[in-house]
Amino acid sequence: MATRVAIGFSLHTGWAVLVAIAGEPRRLEVLLRRRIELLPSDSSVPRFVYHEAAKLSASQAAELVHRAEDASQAAARIAIEDALDHLRSVNCAVIAAGIPCNSRPVPKDLSTVLRSHPMIHTAEGILFQQALAWGCKGYGLAVTSARERDVWLTASNTWGLSEATLHRQVDGLRASVGAPWGSDLKTGTAFALIALRPAS
Repeated sequence: MATRVAIGFSLHTGWAVLVAIAGEPRRLEVLLRRRIELLPSDSSVPRFVYHEAAKLSASQAAELVHRAEDASQAAARIAIEDALDHLRSVNCAVIAAGIPCNSRPVPKDLSTVLRSHPMIHTAEGILFQQALAWGCKGYGLAVTSARERDVWLTASNTWGLSEATLHRQVDGLRASVGAPWGSDLKTGTAFALIALRPAS
């Protein structure tokens, strides 16, 4: 029988850290950890897309954002497919993904977004969040989202643990997985734990 696995992400502008886990907090197994790129490697799309779009005419800005959306979705799909292929090769069934989300909505009107520097930052985050969600759903994964600032509370509540206990258990994984085991990997693990959820 294939091992039941979830993947989780720690997200940055243009890239993310992916962690795949199986088991439960007291008996967690880290099966995969890697950095994935969410934009083309040839720099054809700038990393800070909305910052660059704010310097352009309305039509050029819209074209750039559309191109970035397509490129980030394509990059996410390739990265997720590669991770899933690896996990399937070691008899793992990836069932779900945990992805950061933003609680602040972004206006549909691009010109409104580009007039606000805080909104530009929000829009860039959402661009890559949506690319990851689209890529995961495209492979049939159930997607669960939470705000990054709430991820430890949400994960601990999901498993009926205190935040302090969950932190200790995730921190302790370094003994079995080795370095690196920094904050991005721990955050990705917390998101994966939310997605994995206890079997009912």
